[in-house]
Amino acid sequence: MLRKLLVFTILYLLILLAPLVLGFVLPDRTVLPARPWRDDLASGLGMIAFGAVLLEFLLLGRFRPVSRILGSDVAMQAHQLLARTALLFLLLHPLLYSLWGRRHLPWDASYALALRVSGDSWGLLTGLLALGGLLAMVLISVYRNAAMCYERWRLGHSLLALAVLALGLHHALAAGRYAQLVQLRWFWVVLASLALASWLSVYALRPLLQAQRPMRLSRVAPLAHRIWAVELVPAGGKPLRYTAGQFVWLKLGGLAPYRDHPFSISSAPRASGVLCLAVKEAGDFTRALPQMEVGTPAYVDGPHGNFRLPDEAPAIIMVAGGIGIAPFLGLLSACADDGEQRPIRLIYADRDPTQLVDVAAVCGTDRLADFRQILMVEAPPQGWQGLVGRLDASGLAQALAQEDMGRLTDEAHFMVCGPGGMMDAVECALQVRGVPMARVQSEHFQYDFGGRSPRARALRRGWLTLSAAALLLAALVTALA
Repeated sequence: MLRKLLVFTILYLLILLAPLVLGFVLPDRTVLPARPWRDDLASGLGMIAFGAVLLEFLLLGRFRPVSRILGSDVAMQAHQLLARTALLFLLLHPLLYSLWGRRHLPWDASYALALRVSGDSWGLLTGLLALGGLLAMVLISVYRNAAMCYERWRLGHSLLALAVLALGLHHALAAGRYAQLVQLRWFWVVLASLALASWLSVYALRPLLQAQRPMRLSRVAPLAHRIWAVELVPAGGKPLRYTAGQFVWLKLGGLAPYRDHPFSISSAPRASGVLCLAVKEAGDFTRALPQMEVGTPAYVDGPHGNFRLPDEAPAIIMVAGGIGIAPFLGLLSACADDGEQRPIRLIYADRDPTQLVDVAAVCGTDRLADFRQILMVEAPPQGWQGLVGRLDASGLAQALAQEDMGRLTDEAHFMVCGPGGMMDAVECALQVRGVPMARVQSEHFQYDFGGRSPRARALRRGWLTLSAAALLLAALVTALA
């Protein structure tokens, strides 16, 4: 995994630096007259930032090669963090030009024209609009809360992204000094075309493909309080092929691309193509599911994700919090179907005991050779036989101290899924206990800057290192050129 991340990082950095090489290193310097170093650095930061913006489309294009290399959660977190780098570089880009501190005479027309935004300077205007659009996208995404309609945000985010692409490309070609060079002009056209193709893949091509493989809602049944089992059956075309533990993007009632929502698959693969999802009421879409009519058209995009049982692990310890039980339902069902012989332990916690899913009834864990479940709640009912507490470092210690757990801890592969705070606490506790992170598997889809797990900290360090490297290399290339 580390090798794949290193290769991806190097390739990503090379793409960001490619316009600097095409603009500053390869051409004959007599083609464009020399100018102050600050001006070239400003241009270099602008080109790196625009390249990063275009690569953002590819990170979230739902391409399986990207998800296999990075994992869907890492790709999403990289998208969030690298957007900050692009925005910072773009904000610095116009401020670094030497004209800001240069004295000029009244007849110095070049200075007056440099920042004039008017009918004959559309390149500057589109650059400002692109910057404003990117700033709006980042701020709205960072400060979006539960009250904001998810589907409206998705629609606005996608349209703003398309506008930033078009306006940024026009600015780069019309106002970019080095875009006069044929090789750099072609570079921007090709990279922008790939970004547009990625956008069209998600918002146009995939809905068309989903229409060729429709499904329908066949059942919505309660699994626990406010948690529902949603069953989908094929309604034509080839059934979806997936591996237990993966997730899909679900649309109900129509093909509008901004109305899909991600849910973990909670069933084992079936030849019939029947697909089950475990969904907790949390927003408008999920609260409306129990009222959905049987037979409602459904469309899924997937499967995605790499949350799968490792073949080489001698034992498995699953740690689930709340609706984080969803992928484990599919994994345990698949293990029961396949006659899994390895020891499997499930640590399952929820604040409310009425929201605990009956795992044995859903998954048939009685068919497993060596399985045990450890339940934990914060507010136990009368006669509760399980553990009491939160699934943090203390709660995990309680669970791992249970009979027959100690012998597995030193060799087991840990799989963690649940709320972000719980996953952070569990991963940090496992690190303190000396469990290598190579034996800890999780998927975080909520991280931005708030994650405190070892992986979240490593990802932020990688982001800061990559951003600093891009800045330093930009300064070095422009200085040497």
